[in-house]
Amino acid sequence: MLPPYLTLNFKKAEDVITAFIRSKVNEAGASGVVVGVSGGGDSAVATALAVKALGRSSVLAVHMPEIESDRYATVLASKVADYLGLELKIIDITKPVSTVLESLGLSYSSSKKIVRGNVKARVRAVLLYAIANNENLLVLGTSDRSEWLIGFFTKWGDGAADLYPIVGLYKSQVREFAKYLNLPAEVISKPPAPDLWPGHTAEGELGLTYDVIDEVLYRYFDEGIPAEQIPKVTGISKEAVNKVLELYRKSQHKRTPLQAPFTSFKEL
Repeated sequence: MLPPYLTLNFKKAEDVITAFIRSKVNEAGASGVVVGVSGGGDSAVATALAVKALGRSSVLAVHMPEIESDRYATVLASKVADYLGLELKIIDITKPVSTVLESLGLSYSSSKKIVRGNVKARVRAVLLYAIANNENLLVLGTSDRSEWLIGFFTKWGDGAADLYPIVGLYKSQVREFAKYLNLPAEVISKPPAPDLWPGHTAEGELGLTYDVIDEVLYRYFDEGIPAEQIPKVTGISKEAVNKVLELYRKSQHKRTPLQAPFTSFKEL
């Protein structure tokens, strides 16, 4: 159940998002979209909306596990694809990830998990874009507003896409959207998990629940409440509020695609 301040008209949101997807695909002269289906709620909702917008024949679903991946995620990705009437393309990325690590003199066992995890995310992006180029498709992003604002994505990895249909929705709203779309219950109840290393969950890494993250972000960005006032309004600790907003500040570079001293010599 969403708190009152995050209440959403899902039918209206569905209409807006599906119209957006159709318009972007048409503008690009593309044949459809390709999307990485992880087995989690965000990718399931984004894929379902793409099917509603374009039809099953114009949506290519790809699941990219590797040797450390949670095998249950593959089961859930298959459930999502089956529910939506899609054929799921499964590509094991263990070999390309290993090749990248080996080029640095590293391996799965000797590399830092953050290095290995980001390589996995970027290999997936490379594959999605190769498929998109080969089949005249656009890459459909699956990031939500919560992840985007706190920078919980890999730059040039799962943060890379041609269009971002659900980036205006907070994580908790996406979860409820999945219920509205009648997606498989197992997918809806699955804890958010980038699955970049064994046992990896979003809330475990962040040390905060998305319910807390979403409220802090909403109060700060949507309501414009000063950071120092948020604990008084919400009852959330000052430490948690500061942590969420620090994640936002430190990840600003991820949301700024072009960082340069100047963009044209005429500016000099």
